[in-house]
Amino acid sequence: MYSGVDRRSRATLCRRSKTKSIALPSRTRTRSSWSPKGLSTSEIYPNGISTSLPFDVQLELVHSIRGLEQAHILRPGYAIEYDYYDPRSLRSTLETKAIANLFFAGQINGTTGYEEAAAQGLLAGLNAARRALGRETWFPRRDQAYLGVLADDLINRGGGPSRTGCSPVAPSTGCRCARTMPTCD
Repeated sequence: MYSGVDRRSRATLCRRSKTKSIALPSRTRTRSSWSPKGLSTSEIYPNGISTSLPFDVQLELVHSIRGLEQAHILRPGYAIEYDYYDPRSLRSTLETKAIANLFFAGQINGTTGYEEAAAQGLLAGLNAARRALGRETWFPRRDQAYLGVLADDLINRGGGPSRTGCSPVAPSTGCRCARTMPTCD
């Protein structure tokens, strides 16, 4: 899965530890935080050291952290590769141009954000249901709703997470673009 060069054409949510070590060889430290897994367990989740390296390497990594020299790993990290479909090959309804009645949403389109994936799921699901009922498909234009902007950017620009970020929205929608997250007034 990892050859030293990341050839994936889709966006990823965060860099894995081994990717950081290749991309930033001069860095000897990385931030991590520890989240309890629940109120009735002593398990913790190590945010920031995501890795799919062999188990013995993961154990050595954890033991190298001050205070965790005697820690046990209950479930080692692993990697998953997701399929990718170029979203520029989709219609505004999120139906594929190549295969009629096949709608895609979320990670397969290269989307990493939960909100963007959920919005796509609503649009694709609505249109799949309408098509199954023999009704005409629907999509909002970019001057009608933020979902219209998201879908339009997705199918026309494709690419990484920047396309799911803040894009210009026509003032007629009543939406405004905040610094970190689009909101509607």
